[in-house]
Amino acid sequence: MPIPKPKAKEKEQDFVSRCMGNSVMVKDYPDQSQRAAICYSEYSKRKKKGDLFYNKEPENIDIVEENREIRFIKKDDQGFYRIVYAEVIIPNSINVEGDFHTEESVREFAYGFALNGYGLDIGHDNYDREDIYPVEYFIARENDPDFVPGSWVVGLYIGNDDIWQQIMNNELNGYSYEALVKSLPIEISVPSDATRYGVTEPNLYDGHVHNFFVILDDDGRVIVGGTDEQEGHSHLIRYHTFTEEFDGHVHTFNFVKGEGGI
Repeated sequence: MPIPKPKAKEKEQDFVSRCMGNSVMVKDYPDQSQRAAICYSEYSKRKKKGDLFYNKEPENIDIVEENREIRFIKKDDQGFYRIVYAEVIIPNSINVEGDFHTEESVREFAYGFALNGYGLDIGHDNYDREDIYPVEYFIARENDPDFVPGSWVVGLYIGNDDIWQQIMNNELNGYSYEALVKSLPIEISVPSDATRYGVTEPNLYDGHVHNFFVILDDDGRVIVGGTDEQEGHSHLIRYHTFTEEFDGHVHTFNFVKGEGGI
């Protein structure tokens, strides 16, 4: 007999209990540990098929063509698709932890994450989210208009309203990986007080941008920086991914992709 399948929006524990008590499963798999492993595995397959709404229908999202396996979604009431992109690891650049990755090690981390099916959490709290889903996953190619070539890039669909608002408020503004690793010491020559300049990401609501500059220390961390004046205001920079707030907003920026310095 076929193994039971999860129902639409059925929670994991509910399905596993139903699967474990199924008379055919009890007969075919009398060992409880084996039966439980099969039931959990079957539910895991269902989640990996990409059913974005198996747990909770996000507010402000209209679902159309619900009879399709792949569901199409409209924009929310602010005009966003609630999908965010960022580099997880950038090669050939010192990150904020003082780590350095080659393009080969970036690929190893990216492919290992995908092949092992690791989860996603917020702030390394080790609570795997069931309302955030990877929808795009790639290594940026040469001449990519948005991302540093060779970087591991992830696009996430944000199904949680509170988390989406934190992203809109720039309270959450980047990705980080968590892993047990073996570090190898290397020597890298980085000029002191290296300067970077470039263009910030657009403001989410009116689209304006700023030219920016930052001065970096020997470890690649931002010492100080700022932007030019646009729309009657400018921003100070003290952190490595976003400006200081002014006029009710901040801008994110990528100094690795910027020019100058080295």
